[in-house]
This record gives sequence, C-alpha cells and structure tokens, in this order.
Amino acid sequence: MKIVKRFLFIISALLVLMLAGCSGKLSHIDINTTLTVDTTFNGSREMTADIPAAAYKYAFGGSLTALEDMINQYTPGDMYCTATENEDGGVRIQMIIDFASRNEYQKKIETICNGNTTDSAITPVINFDYSHSILKNGYTIEENFTSMDLFYWLADAISKEYPAMEGKNIQDIFQLGKTEVVFNGETMEMQDYIKISTIKSNAFDNVSVAAQLSDDQSVDARITYVVSNKVVAALGTRLKTLMDGLVPDNASMTYQDGDSSRTYTISFESATLQNYITNVNKALHTNNTVFEVSTEGDTESLSAKKSIKQYYDGSYFLDFTAEGTTMSYILDVSPEYTVESCSSTYGYLKDESSTYSSDTCEITMTVASADEVTAVLGFAVDIDEVDITTDIHSDTNIQRTFEFHLSSDAVNLIGSSIEDRLNTAAEQWPDQMTVNTENVLSNTNYSIVLLAESADELTKMTRAVLGESDISDDNKSNSGELTNSLFTGGTEKHKNPWNIHCTYEDTLNLSGFLKGSQIKNGIHYKLSYSKGFKAAFTENNTFEDAAADGPTLTCSTFNKVLSVKSTAEKNNLEGILIFALWIASLICIVVILLLNIEHIINLVSNKKIDISGSELFKGKHLRRLTALIVAIVCFVLMTIRLIFRIY
Repeated sequence: MKIVKRFLFIISALLVLMLAGCSGKLSHIDINTTLTVDTTFNGSREMTADIPAAAYKYAFGGSLTALEDMINQYTPGDMYCTATENEDGGVRIQMIIDFASRNEYQKKIETICNGNTTDSAITPVINFDYSHSILKNGYTIEENFTSMDLFYWLADAISKEYPAMEGKNIQDIFQLGKTEVVFNGETMEMQDYIKISTIKSNAFDNVSVAAQLSDDQSVDARITYVVSNKVVAALGTRLKTLMDGLVPDNASMTYQDGDSSRTYTISFESATLQNYITNVNKALHTNNTVFEVSTEGDTESLSAKKSIKQYYDGSYFLDFTAEGTTMSYILDVSPEYTVESCSSTYGYLKDESSTYSSDTCEITMTVASADEVTAVLGFAVDIDEVDITTDIHSDTNIQRTFEFHLSSDAVNLIGSSIEDRLNTAAEQWPDQMTVNTENVLSNTNYSIVLLAESADELTKMTRAVLGESDISDDNKSNSGELTNSLFTGGTEKHKNPWNIHCTYEDTLNLSGFLKGSQIKNGIHYKLSYSKGFKAAFTENNTFEDAAADGPTLTCSTFNKVLSVKSTAEKNNLEGILIFALWIASLICIVVILLLNIEHIINLVSNKKIDISGSELFKGKHLRRLTALIVAIVCFVLMTIRLIFRIY
C-alpha cells in the first residue's frame, strides 16, 4: 500500500512539474510601460517585462549570462536594456529610452521601429503640445504605436537564439500590460495607446510660411495666418496686440477680412539667411526655426543638387490634435531647378507638390505637425563659354580644338568631370588627341586638340569627345533623336583649271555633353581653311556675329546644336600653269611650222628623202626642229592632263 501511495505521489509531482513547464512555455509575458515627461518633453520611457521562473528555466535555460549576452548583441543603440533576476527565480527585462525633446524621442523611436521588417511595421507619429497662452491652454500627448512595436527586436532575438522559442512571433511571447503617463508629476493610466489631451483652444485655422530663395542666398518671406471669425470675436483686442508683437523689424503686416475668417500676412524682403531665421522665429513666436541651404556637385556629370532644410514650428498658433489642422511650407526658387525629392525627419509630411512658371518653381509642403522637411533640387552647372576651332590644312590634315571655360564655383561643384570626359576620349586616340588644363585668374579652361587625317575620322573623334553613341544617323532620325555630330566635305576635284573649290558641312551636337547646362556667353565657332582660300557661308543662318574674313569663318550661338555649311575657293595655280603651257606649246608648234614650212614642203616633195642634204636639219633649222619636238611633247602631255582634269 505504501508503495502505491508513493507511486501516486511521484506521478502527481511529475504532473505538476509538467503543467508548470507547460505554463512557462505558453504564458504571455506582460509589457508594462511608463512614459515620464515634463512641459518641454524632457524625460524617459521605461518598459519592463517580467519572465516567470518556469518560463525562464524552460525557454531561456535559466542562464542570466546567456540572456545578457543576447541583449547586448541585439539591443538597438537608441535604448538601454538590462536583465536582472528577481527573488522568485524569474527575470526582469528593463528597457529605458532617455530623451531631452520630442524630436529626439521621435528619432529614437523611429530607429527602433525600423528593426521591424514584418507587415505590421508602422511609421511612428508622436504629437506633443503644451501651451499656456491666449490661443491654447493645456497639453496633448499622442502616439500611434505601443510598446509591442518597440519589442519586435527582442522577440526576433529570442526566436533566433533559443531553440525552445524557434518560430515564435511577438504575439506568441508578449502582450501589453499596464501603460501609464506621468506628466509634470501627474500620473494617468492609458488603454494600450498613449493618448491624452487637456487643451482648450482658440487656435488659428492655418499658418503658412513662404520663402523665396534667390541665387545670392537672400530670402523674401511671407508668413500667412488664417483666423476664424469665431476666434477673432473671442480674442477681441488681444488678437491685435498679439499680431502687432509678431512683426519683425523692417517687416510689414496687412490683414484682410473674408466671409468666415481673417487673414494676416507678415512680409519682409532681401534678408540674409540668419536674419531670415531671426525674423521667422519672431513671427512664429518660437526660437527653433531652421533654414539651411547646402549645395553638392555631381562629379560624374555637369549637374549639382541644392538641399534646403526647413523647420517651422507653428504650434503656438495651431492645435495639431484637431482633425484636419495643417501647416504649409512654401518654397519659391528659380525655374531652372527641378524638384528631385522632399522628405521629412519626423514623419509629419502629408503632401508635397510643385508648380512651374516662366519665373519661378514653387514647392508646397504640407505638414500635420512641426516637422523638418528637406527639399532636394537638381540643377545644371552652367559653363561660361565654349570655343570650337577647326583648321583645315588639307583634306588629310584637319585640326579641331574644343575649349570649355568654367568659373571657380562651377569647378568646385563638378570637380574634374569635364577633364575626365576629355581624357576618356583621348585614350582612344592617344597619338592624335591632347588634353590641357589651364587656370586663368579664378577660371579654369579645359581644352582638347584633335588631329584627324580625314573628315570621317574627325567625325568619330568629335563624337567620342562629346560622348555620343554609336547609333547611326539613320537610326537616330527614325527614333526621333537629334542627329549625331557630323563633319563631311572636302576639295571638289577637277571642277575647272582656274580655281580650287572646297565645301564642308559641320554639325555639332553638344546637348548630350552639356545636358541641362547653359552656356552663359555662348558657343563661339571658328572654321579656317588653308592660306589662299576665300571662305563664305553657303546658306542663310541665324548665328550671332557671323563673319567671313579671308579663309576664316566665325559665328556665335546659344543653341547646343549648330550646323555650319561653308564653301571656299582659291586660284588653281597648277591648273593655270598647265593651261598656259598648253597654249604656249600650241603657239610654238604653229610658229615653228610656219617658219619651216618651205623646207618641210621640199623635204616631203622629193621622191627620195635626203635628211643629210636637207636644210631642215642644219643650223638654226635643226634648233627649230628640236623646239618643235619639245613643244609637241608638251602639247600632248598638257592636253592629256586637261582632258582627264589632272590639275
């Protein structure tokens, strides 16, 4: 009987232990949260998770060292996490996030939430407002996340490092426990999400800040406040006193009454960046305005990016907890800019849009709370001047020089981009291309000299310099693309013996090389034929300053695609000489024949030709005969050259 009782006791004990093990294995762990802040949102967020002894032993092997090692390995850098054993044999995991402002808190929470790669990942939004003014009185604290969103990293780490928890997700391990907020010493319990507001409001309907940024970094500003008629009536003369106190020095304020609201506008012009920040701080009743401008060049192209970071805090005037309340950041820049992106630091950017006109590019950014918004604008770096010189020494000796003149500011933005492109082209013809860089005062001149042995070779070399593709001209025309650069023509052979005639057509397409860059002083083109030629344009053109001076043609244009058709002529000395020799030899033949006609007739009329006895082959007559033979030979040779146009 004792044996049976002992056996039943052992079975019961094993059953209890098994049930305890199952409890450690299946029970959820509560996450308790305390958010403690003051009126400046300086404080901390403390989250604790108490793991029972049975689960600690079953799931974590009861090893505090192993648990601490795991925590040290996976804890995000924006929180402090510890594990300590308690008297019950369990362990407490404690996470603390310290911060000095809402913005710092926002950034840290974002970093932690970024570790959640599941479909349930969220973009954290934190609303905080504390006011004690004629417009608002009270405070608001709102979050769109819970501590479960901040425990994803720990759940993933546990699933990876502990075999007993393999395959478990956060919902299998943790659940929300108690959540409370301590604001300025007052404790309030929450239901899962932190959401509390005690604000009583006479807030404005809308505030917008419009900044017009000039290239010289001066700023014209327009701050607009829209106030409902209800608030206007409620505040009375206090509203006028408030608005008058917002106007910076050298600024003006106007207002206009509408059907349901009043609109105030504060304006000032030509402020430096620092003065602009000071003025906007006063107009928004704050001290944390940010307006920073930075420019970064792209060394791989002739372009650059201008980043404009803006932070305007309209929370003194607006109640962002009220549905639909927004603030607008408006940025006006030159239309040469293109908007590449708009991004926010704290996630309150609701919408952004851009419009273009002939005078301006306007970007409107709408935020649901004070946010730091960065607009990235792309623009092309302008070149001061481009000089293109082509010297035609002969059909087989053509020299072309490209010169690109850049200011020091442009060089600082794009670095050695142009020089690198020219060197890349020169590598294909190392013996026929030379790249030079010259610094003149504050400018830099890049040049490349091309030595071609034919018009076709010059075309290939030009295309290499300008970075054009190898697509044929026919294919490019069919696809609607601009024609490649092309240099054709040469000396027209055998036209007449009196002059030499040359015709060349030169098409240059710099649009691919320059992309969006403009040439401030234009493209200056010069074409020179060899000495003795007189050159002329063969078609009417719209070039500026087009001129012909002897063998040289010059013109200027701001068009990145230019086509120059030209012709040149000079006297053909060789052809004239050949014709003169032909005439001279013909005359010589006729004269000699006439002078010796009697002797020739006598020699021919004799039945028996006696050369030795003929006077034709003696004395001066022999010399005439010799001259006749030379003249005949010359005549025949010159005739052949004239017939076959060998001149």
